[in-house]
Order: sequence, then structure tokens, then C-alpha cells
Amino acid sequence: MKAEQPAEGISKKAEYEDAVWYEVDCECGSPDHYHSIWIERDTKTKLVTVEITTEVTTDFWTQTVPEWIEKIDSPFINWTWQTMAYAFNETIRRARLIGRVLFKGYAKYESTVMMTKQQAYNYSKAIEKAAKELDP
Repeated sequence: MKAEQPAEGISKKAEYEDAVWYEVDCECGSPDHYHSIWIERDTKTKLVTVEITTEVTTDFWTQTVPEWIEKIDSPFINWTWQTMAYAFNETIRRARLIGRVLFKGYAKYESTVMMTKQQAYNYSKAIEKAAKELDP
């Protein structure tokens, strides 16, 4: 397998004397799952830093109050319940996140980017190439 030019799912956003910036798209198609990768050479330490930035969201899958109840037959009441339950759950999720940051000083977060085999190969080769180019 060879790295592609241009690389599938990876785009170079900018290149500087001591840094390169890439964006990696998620195969699911959501613009919220991309990775922004900044690869930089520190001139003092001679080390290469790889910084990966993603979009942070709440843990939207947790529900304090169930958002869907099958026993409600009326569409209007069902819609009203879902809207109110979602607003309540989102408020609780955000309050918990704020509490974690306020009292613990950090919030745990994980990010997943789905890639094709070719895209994963391009990803690794892009980082490798940038590290070699930034080597003095």
C-alpha cells in the first residue's frame, strides 16, 4: 500500500517553516468528528510535538429522564415530552460537565475517527512525512 497524493480523507491546511497543519475527516460523514493535527518542531528542545484537536460534546447518550416513551399515543404530547426531557437531560449533562471541570480541574474526553484502511495509512504517512520535514 502506498500513501496517496492528494491523500484520501486528509487535507493539508497550512505549512510553515517549523509546523504543518492537517485536518482528518471521519468516514461517518459528520463534521463534528474531524481531527485537526498540528505538527510542530521545537527549536530549543529539538523535539517534534503532535497536537490533535477535536470538537468536544457532552455525553449526549446519557438520560436522567427517558426521552422516548412508547405508551404515549398522542403525537403532540409525545413531542412535548421529548422536547422537555431532552432540555432537562442536556441541562443535567452540562451541569455535570461544569462541576467536573470546576471541582476536579479537568473533564475526561475521548474521540474516535473512523477511517478506511487507505485513509489510516495516509494519516500515519502524513505524520511521518511532517516529522521528517521538520527535522533540522
